[in-house]
Amino acid sequence: MKRYTSMRVGGRVPYLIYPEDEGDVTASLAWLRDRDCPFRILGNGTNIIVADEGMEIGVIRLTHIRHLRFRRVAGSTLVEAAGGLPLGSVIRACCGRGLSGLEKLYGIPGTVGGAIKMNAGSFAASISDCLKSVRLAERNGTVRTVEKKDLEFGYRSSSIEKGQSVLAAVFELMDGDPAKIRAEAERVFSQRMEKHPMELPSAGSIFKNKNGNPSWRYIDQAGLRGFRIGGACISEKHPNFIVNTGNAKASDVVGLIDAAKKGVKEACGIILEEEVELWGFQGA
Repeated sequence: MKRYTSMRVGGRVPYLIYPEDEGDVTASLAWLRDRDCPFRILGNGTNIIVADEGMEIGVIRLTHIRHLRFRRVAGSTLVEAAGGLPLGSVIRACCGRGLSGLEKLYGIPGTVGGAIKMNAGSFAASISDCLKSVRLAERNGTVRTVEKKDLEFGYRSSSIEKGQSVLAAVFELMDGDPAKIRAEAERVFSQRMEKHPMELPSAGSIFKNKNGNPSWRYIDQAGLRGFRIGGACISEKHPNFIVNTGNAKASDVVGLIDAAKKGVKEACGIILEEEVELWGFQGA
């Protein structure tokens, strides 16, 4: 799985399946169910740490489902994006059409589906802000459309469950000046590049912010900036990132996660909560 995750760590899984449409997703779920094989849904793997030993699961990767459609309604545009599309490519297409609502998320890695599942956000905006509906595949293969009002979204969380797949999403975006929207997206991206260690493999922010404060401050107060285990390092540039310096193992990364949680609790009395997903650790 190191080939399919942005942290570049993780062992083998027996099945990696690439559906190309809704029918393929349903068939894949049935195929795995017939073999009593548990499964996980994967996009670009930008928020996932997979154990070195791998997992006895099937992984359904949605990146071959790639449709993007635009439909005008009164005063706005509905954008339907496949769950496996990179969020960045969707935002670029919307900026080019002068559609505003997603530009503050530019530079967040991963797919549309993954971003919705964790309610990704930045610069005081969240992907759920302009979400209208999602197309979900259930564990049993049933596919249904769910309106935003029937879902729950919180800080880096949603009511979408592990076994549910976001096949597509509809956003309602407002008309604006393409040049201004593009400029805002570029401003956001440049700030992200300036502050984050984009030059090394990582899984983005490791911990959720706590009590309205960024988690990196707590990690810094605990004196853990630059702390290393094996080939993994708490970033000098941004301590809420763990970077792979070239030969990290998943156990190194999780060792740093545990060290950060312990150090912050001792130094600050704060219990940090992971933003990343851990696959294959302690029954996860």
